[in-house]
Amino acid sequence: MDCCFSRALGTATPKCESVGVTIHLITGSDPRLVSDKVSEITRELIKSMSTEESRSTILETHDAGAASSQEREDAIRKAVASAETMSLFGEERVVVIREISEATVAELSSLVSYLEQPSDSTHLVLSASKKLAKSVSDALNRAGATVMATTPPARRQELVTWFLERFGESGLTLELSALNMIIDWLGEDQARLPGLIDVLVSTYGTSRKLKSEDVEAFLGDAGSVKPWDLTDAIDEGNAPRALEMLRRMIRSGESHPLQIMAILNTHYTKLMRLDGPEVHTANDALALIGGKSEFQGKKYLSQYRRLGGQGISQAVQLLARADIDLRGGKDLGEELTMEILIARLCRMGAGVRTNRPTKSTSTTSPKRR
Repeated sequence: MDCCFSRALGTATPKCESVGVTIHLITGSDPRLVSDKVSEITRELIKSMSTEESRSTILETHDAGAASSQEREDAIRKAVASAETMSLFGEERVVVIREISEATVAELSSLVSYLEQPSDSTHLVLSASKKLAKSVSDALNRAGATVMATTPPARRQELVTWFLERFGESGLTLELSALNMIIDWLGEDQARLPGLIDVLVSTYGTSRKLKSEDVEAFLGDAGSVKPWDLTDAIDEGNAPRALEMLRRMIRSGESHPLQIMAILNTHYTKLMRLDGPEVHTANDALALIGGKSEFQGKKYLSQYRRLGGQGISQAVQLLARADIDLRGGKDLGEELTMEILIARLCRMGAGVRTNRPTKSTSTTSPKRR
């Protein structure tokens, strides 16, 4: 089979000398982004076919994420049977199997067998929101599948590049301020990006560079955020930003207040581990908190030195009080209870930073009489 490879996420993959039918595997942790990419690839494949037949005659979609084992196995067998059968209405066809990572190796056995000798008249599009078994991954690799990862990168610089690529694919260009506004507003909810792009293209076309005021009206409710966006703001004593992060986590529906409490408990538990042992370097801190990066070690060590053992103890007491209130101790409402907690944690951090006397002032200031 002549395979067509593409460039995915900036990683060059080899190209075959001629273009033939293809096998695509779309992966990612967010099913919405995965599904959107599957639809995009499917549209492109159908559009590229030199056929006048309708979409329904050359496209079949099957769901490997069904509830029961029998349903999953039946869906995969039907998909494989379709892939092996030449279309009666055209030279090529497209077969989509969604969420193959939900199926077991045994349920995917017919697909693995098919991949040993794929049909030369079928484009196969697969999706997976979880890790695949090695036997399945190896079979896809041997068949020459193109893997496209949809999960956005975590680092800010790489994330900006990822967003630029998504906008570039649509023909849109944005000023940097507009791009940063979108990135900050969407937060963790990047699955809303394709819909936003469609709206912007429909509204403005692709002939002009969009400014912040052009996109602001279409942003809607802010998306969720990463846990460390909240804890970093608290550590900095930045109450307005911390409260904004809290509201976005709760109102996006991504995090229940008790889940946020678990995040905060984990954060302050790590700080507590630094209280007592001799900790001098970032690596010393990493050994105690179980982190993976030197940057994380430096961050926790710096925050511990700002708060000290007494400050961390006070923070833990605030968390315990809020936990009781969330479970019925006070009738304040979950969001208000969390807002009070976050404000107190921020005030404590800001107070430590601004009010703690330095060594020089504590030794040279005159005593009151």
